[in-house]
Amino acid sequence: MVRAGVAAALPALAGIALGHSAVAATATLGAFAVVYGEGRAYRVRWRVVSIAAAALVFLAGVGAAVGAPVHAAAAAGNSALGNSALWATVLILTMTVVVAVCAFVVDGLRLGAPGAFLPLLTVEIASSLPALGVSTTEVLAWTASGAASALLVSMSGFLVRRRTPERAAVAAAVAAVGAALSDSSSPTSRRDAVRALHAAWQCLHDAALVGRDHALTRALHAAHLRCASMVDGRDADHASDTDDLRPQVPLPRPSIRYRLGRAAHPRGRSWTIVARLLVACPAAGLLALSLDVGRPDWAVITAAMILHQGPDRVLGTYRGLHRFFGTVLGLGLLAVLATLDLTAAALVLVVALLMAGTEAFLVRNYGVAMVFITPLALVVGSLGTHMDLGVVTRDRLLETLLGVAMALVVLWTVLPRSYRRILRDADEQVAHTIGRIADTRDPVAVAELCHDLEFDLHASTTAAITSAHTDPAWTRTLWPEHHHLHELGYRTLARHLGPSM
Repeated sequence: MVRAGVAAALPALAGIALGHSAVAATATLGAFAVVYGEGRAYRVRWRVVSIAAAALVFLAGVGAAVGAPVHAAAAAGNSALGNSALWATVLILTMTVVVAVCAFVVDGLRLGAPGAFLPLLTVEIASSLPALGVSTTEVLAWTASGAASALLVSMSGFLVRRRTPERAAVAAAVAAVGAALSDSSSPTSRRDAVRALHAAWQCLHDAALVGRDHALTRALHAAHLRCASMVDGRDADHASDTDDLRPQVPLPRPSIRYRLGRAAHPRGRSWTIVARLLVACPAAGLLALSLDVGRPDWAVITAAMILHQGPDRVLGTYRGLHRFFGTVLGLGLLAVLATLDLTAAALVLVVALLMAGTEAFLVRNYGVAMVFITPLALVVGSLGTHMDLGVVTRDRLLETLLGVAMALVVLWTVLPRSYRRILRDADEQVAHTIGRIADTRDPVAVAELCHDLEFDLHASTTAAITSAHTDPAWTRTLWPEHHHLHELGYRTLARHLGPSM
C-alpha cells in the first residue's frame, strides 16, 4: 500500500517542482505497475514490474492517440457530430480489444487480481487527457516516469532486506493455517489457509528456496503438513479449494507457453471470458453513446470489470453490485474533495493516498476499492481542473448503471451453460495428462508433465467451483467422476515425485 502511494507521488511531486504541475499527475498511470509486483520475490519482481510498466506506457499512448481525435471532433460542435460519434466508437472498440486481449492473457497465465483492470483503466484515463490539452508525447513521457518510479520503489527493499517478500508470504500462510486450525469447522478459514499456502510456495519457488534447507521452507512445510492433515477427506462431497492441498509441496507454475497454450483451447474458460467481453463492452459503450451520455468509455470499463475475472455468474453478479455501490460512495468522496481548494502538491498527495487505497483493497474487497478508484480516475483524468460535479455524478452513475446492467445480461445469457463445457474440458485435460505420464519413460519429460498435471488439477478444481456456484444439482451428478479423477491425478503425482522435501 505504501509502495503504491510513493510510486505515484515521487514523479508527480518532481514534476511540480520542475514547473509541470498541470500534467504531473499523469505519472500515476505508469505507477500502476507497482501493484503487479506485490507479493513477488525480488528475484522475479523486477521482471514482472518491468513488463507491466512497459505495457502500461504503451497502452497510455494508445489511449491518448485514440482519445485525441475523439475530443477534437467533439469540440468541433454540431457540424461534426457524425465524426465525433465515429471516433467515440473507435475508442469503444479500442477499449474492447485491449480488455479482451489482456483478460485472455491474465486468465490464461492465472495471474489473478488486478487482472486486466489497470491496463484498461490506463487506456480510459489517457483517452480523456487530450481534451485538457495534453499531447500524446506528454502522456507517454509522464507515464514512463511513473513506470520508472514503480520499478525503483518495488525493488527499494532489495539491498536492505532481500527476503522480505518471502518472509511476509510465509508468515501470512502460517497465520492463516493457525486461524484455520483454531476454527476447523469454518470452510472460509480453510479456504483462506489453502490459498495462502499456495501463494507462499509460489513465492518461495520464485526465490529458488524450495528444495533447499532454509528456515522459511521448513516453517512453511510444517504449516503445510498441519493444514493437509486437517483438510484430508473433509471436503470429499463438494468442490473446494482444499481439494488441491495434499502433503506434497506444490510444484512451480508450468511455462508461459504451456499456460497460454491451454488457454487457447476453444472450449476453455479464457475464451468464454473473451466472448462475453466482446459482446458486453461494445453494447454498453454504444448504448451510452446513443443516449448521448458524456462518457461512453465509463460504461465500457464498468462492463469489462464485471466480466474480466472469470465466468462465474454468481461472483460476477456480486461484483456488479460492488461496482455500483462502490461508485456511489466514491462519488461522495469526490464531492468532499471538490470542496477543498487543493494546491498542485496537495492534489498529488491525495492521488497518492487514493492509489494506496486502491492497492490495499483491489484484491480484498472490490466494492471498497471502487470508493478509491472512482475519484482517482476522475481526478487524474481531469488533472485537477474544475469539474461540474452535478454533471459528472449524473453521467458516472448513469453509465455505471448501463455497464452493470449490460454485463449482467451478458453474464446470464451469453454461453449460459459454458460452465459445463469448461468443467468437462478441464477434467478431460487432467485425464489426458495422466495418460501421457503413464506412457512416458523419460524422467525429464515425466517431471515436466507432472508440472502440467498439477496445473491442470488446479484448473479443474476452479471449474468445479464455478459449476457448483452456478448449477449445484448438475455438478453433483458429475462429482463422483470428477473426485475420482482428482484422486488419481494426485496419486500419480505422489508416485512420480515422491516426498518434495
